[in-house]
Amino acid sequence: MANKLKRDQLPAKKAENWKNNFKEELGKTFNLILSPIILQKETYKSLTGENENRVRVYLGLEPEKNGDKYVLCAFAVSAFLLGSADVYADYETPVFKLGEVNEDFSNNTDEVINSIRLYREWRAGELDEKHEGAAFRQYIYPNAYLLTKFELHELFNSQNRERIQIDFGIKKTMDVIVSAVSDKQLKSAVENGDDDFEEFNNSGICPPFCDERSIYNP
Repeated sequence: MANKLKRDQLPAKKAENWKNNFKEELGKTFNLILSPIILQKETYKSLTGENENRVRVYLGLEPEKNGDKYVLCAFAVSAFLLGSADVYADYETPVFKLGEVNEDFSNNTDEVINSIRLYREWRAGELDEKHEGAAFRQYIYPNAYLLTKFELHELFNSQNRERIQIDFGIKKTMDVIVSAVSDKQLKSAVENGDDDFEEFNNSGICPPFCDERSIYNP
């Protein structure tokens, strides 16, 4: 009998599947260099405080390339519950850059914002428009991640870890596309591969939602 999963814990097979999906995107849409993204316990304590706020991790790019490729990096800020709804707002400081050693960038927020903007240009396909996968990145890669207090509490407090690593996986989920077309249009589209008609989908594909007032959501 399999062990009962802890809250927010991924089943091993699902985690393996997500990681394999991510590997498939290397060279297709994800043409960046990955550097270690580490969250240290000391940083966690600084960000979460006594109330154990959630931690939002924004993705960014290093200003300098490594050869012909950009290098992915990440920044962490504290996100507190705003009111009674499930809305989390960012504190502007402290903000830490998450690498092998976490660096306090609270006095250099302009550099943080520029790094995040550069990543979003890559995500939008604007940095390398001729790359065959550039147009699809906005549908695959998010702007940020909102980490739950439960997983961080488990790792840092219950297991007393001194550092944790943030890695990446990709979920693949079948969804529906609804089109308002006539029978004639539909037949033509199927036969000729046309896509010149409107299509709709009412499901949200970009969680978590970012705090629109945050300076780290330019």
